[in-house]
Order: sequence, then C-alpha cells, then structure tokens
Amino acid sequence: MGETSKVELSASRVVALIGILVLIRDSIFNFYTPIWLFILLGVWGLIIAFVVFDSLEIIDFKKLKIPFIWWVLLIIGVVLILFEYLVGPSYLAGILIITAAIIEILSQKKSYVASKIVALIGAGWLIYETIIYIMSGNISLIGRAVVGIIFAIILLLTLYNKIDIKIPYSWWVVLIIGFVIFTWVSSVSGTIIMVAFILILMDF
Repeated sequence: MGETSKVELSASRVVALIGILVLIRDSIFNFYTPIWLFILLGVWGLIIAFVVFDSLEIIDFKKLKIPFIWWVLLIIGVVLILFEYLVGPSYLAGILIITAAIIEILSQKKSYVASKIVALIGAGWLIYETIIYIMSGNISLIGRAVVGIIFAIILLLTLYNKIDIKIPYSWWVVLIIGFVIFTWVSSVSGTIIMVAFILILMDF
C-alpha cells in the first residue's frame, strides 16, 4: 500500500498533476469506443498517468521510485502529443506535461514566474488554433478566431511589462480571459490559461 508523502510543492508539479488528471479523463473516454486502437491508447494513457503520478511523490509507493525530471516529463509529453494525434487532436494533456517540463528546467536556471510561462504557452497555442480556424474558411470559426486573437493579444500585452495598457497581469484578468476563451473559442487554450490562473492564486 502507498503512503502519503510530504513533497515540496512546485508549479511544475501542479501543472503535471493537472495534466495527468486530463490524461486519465481522456484515457477513460477511449474505453467507450469499440475501436481497438483507442482502447489500447487508453490503457497506455493510464499507465503513463500512473508513471507521472508516482514521480510527483504525492504517495510513497516504496519500491517504485520514478524521478521527477524535466527530460522525463518532456519525453512523456511528446509521446502524449503523438497519442492524441492518433485518437483526436485535443493535445491538452501533452501540452500540460510539456509545460511542466519547461517550468521545471527553467526553475533550475533562473527565477521565472511560472504562471506567466503557462499563460504565454496558452496564448501561443490560442494563436495557433485561431490560425487553423481562419484557414478553415468557416464563417463561424473565423468569428471565434477573431475573438481569440483579440484576447490572445491582450494576454500577451499584460505579460509584457514595458507596455502600459492599463490592464494588469492579475488573477481576475487571467480568469476572465481563460473563461472567455474556454467558452467561446477553444477549450484547450482556455484550460491552459485557466491553469495560469490557478498558479497565480498559488503564488507561482
């Protein structure tokens, strides 16, 4: 039986934990389809989720010690992106795990504001998705893309302190942007930005 373990709380661990929760959800959903590839990837997803969860050291499994290292997270994140490409392009779990890896490696070299890193990645992914929407030629998607671009620019400007746009980088601004994006533009980008909101509340 595992025992709870006292572990140093860090932004990368929080993001990784959210990532594996998303992965567990997606993996379980894969079991609702009769397609064998989806089921197989669902099994692998649960295994990967356990591996990452063990590395977080929230529960001490005694005999199983998987290190929480940035390059391990990066490899897992890339593998998840490939998995998600095969079963449906959500990419959320993979992006969050890769984000955790980026935060972990940057924390070893210089003091960075973790929430801003996540917000930057969220804004970047949002811009990518809006470009895809525009290229689709669908009027509805183009309208959503316009909203996404506007809020992505606002978020990026709040991250850049040298430009005073009278909108602060604060929890309520990030929460509003994340909510708008999640509701009307993209659940993936919106969730990433909401993770930044969580990190702000946790003072990361």
